[in-house]
Amino acid sequence: MLVKENWGRVLGDLQQRVGDEAFNLWLRHTLVVKLEPELLEVGVANMMAGEWLEAKFSSEILNSVERIAGFRPRKIRFSVNGHLFRELRRQEAQARNAAPVVPLVREEAKPRVAPAPVPRQIFNLNERYTLDRVIVGPNNQLAFNCAFEVARKPGEAFNPLYIYGRSGTGKSHLLQGIARELHERHARMNVLYVPAEYFVNQFTGQLRSKNLEPFRRKFRSPDVLIIDDIQFFSNKDATQEELLHTLDALVQNGRQIVLAADCAPRALDGFMEQLTTRFTQGMVAELEQPGYTTRLALIKSKLEGHRHLFPDDVVNFLAHKLECNVREIEGYVTRLVAPAGLYGQKVTMQFAQQALQDFLQNRSRMVELTDIENLVIAHFGVTSAALHSRLRKRPVALARQVCMHLARTLTSYSLKEIGRFFGNKNHTTVVFAHQAVAAKVAKSKNLAAEVEHLKRQLLGPQLVKPVS
Repeated sequence: MLVKENWGRVLGDLQQRVGDEAFNLWLRHTLVVKLEPELLEVGVANMMAGEWLEAKFSSEILNSVERIAGFRPRKIRFSVNGHLFRELRRQEAQARNAAPVVPLVREEAKPRVAPAPVPRQIFNLNERYTLDRVIVGPNNQLAFNCAFEVARKPGEAFNPLYIYGRSGTGKSHLLQGIARELHERHARMNVLYVPAEYFVNQFTGQLRSKNLEPFRRKFRSPDVLIIDDIQFFSNKDATQEELLHTLDALVQNGRQIVLAADCAPRALDGFMEQLTTRFTQGMVAELEQPGYTTRLALIKSKLEGHRHLFPDDVVNFLAHKLECNVREIEGYVTRLVAPAGLYGQKVTMQFAQQALQDFLQNRSRMVELTDIENLVIAHFGVTSAALHSRLRKRPVALARQVCMHLARTLTSYSLKEIGRFFGNKNHTTVVFAHQAVAAKVAKSKNLAAEVEHLKRQLLGPQLVKPVS
């Protein structure tokens, strides 16, 4: 509390010295993250504000801290703060909504030009995966800052942007968050988000038909190309060669590229050197597992609307014990929130300890229906529209059934919820699909291997129980 009080006094001192205009524009919307003799860390709403403050006001800020706190920190650092970022976005939205409508002056009739439509994504973007929902901490600070800058100024910095981290650390969240942010900020921009498996399947399909032109138009025309799970290109020499030419063509035309993988570029196995070199020519940012402070913030964000049911000692206990990745933390907290919200009862320490014990034994993971759909679409080479339609052609029907089987196996969604998501099907259709795939897997080693592969993609290899 004393640190926050000191920062309030520091801001008051700064306002007197830099003037109201500069203070209101750059310094008012800041907060103190750390105030120690070795380091002053200041939270800002975005990277641009941090860069400007560092260049123009570092000395003034340190001088004010010395006057108020009695010591001068040896170093000053500016970091993007999630709360300030969300608040800035809210104010921007309010300003857009409140903007007055300027009447048109009809000097002469001019043909009306319809605005360009936002390109439809091949894959559904998870509505939860937005940049303002990212809990930022030391484990993902650099990657988040780079993602935000790419969304703000695509093609100008960090090209390509390569994000890597182990499964469940938030790669897909950042990549889909970039796509959503770009659609909001640059409505006319052509942004394409795909898993690597989709790129591979599309290329091999067109290669067999000896007609690569449609493929190249699709992947070399976007303003921003975002590819997830790059490690899937391993040992696929022809596809890697095509990807290399695709990246070169996009960069030469000033287009933005964003890539994600489970390891650093130089650690990719089965990749040509020219390609890994391309990956390192822009910005490489790692996602690590969250530390205690970030876990605490993440848990509190997941408890939104139910915070009153979770005493502070329970929340702190969870933050200390859940030393795992973001997806596992979310999965565990979701399973605690469900019964607490249903019965409106506070979660006791005893209940949290028992539930945590079960969780750590099973290592349950939260799998989203959107994740399942995107992976299956990429694997089987069908479209989202076909999957949600009434088409009964074998590839589409099988892909739809596999989606429902995985959803029934890996998630806690009800039959009704699964059916509604996958094309408004009824619960009996989901039951039939689940049983049909289980029967087919028992008879077909190839399909069993495919389903196992999809499970590993969703859960991680260490969490998939071997088929007996």
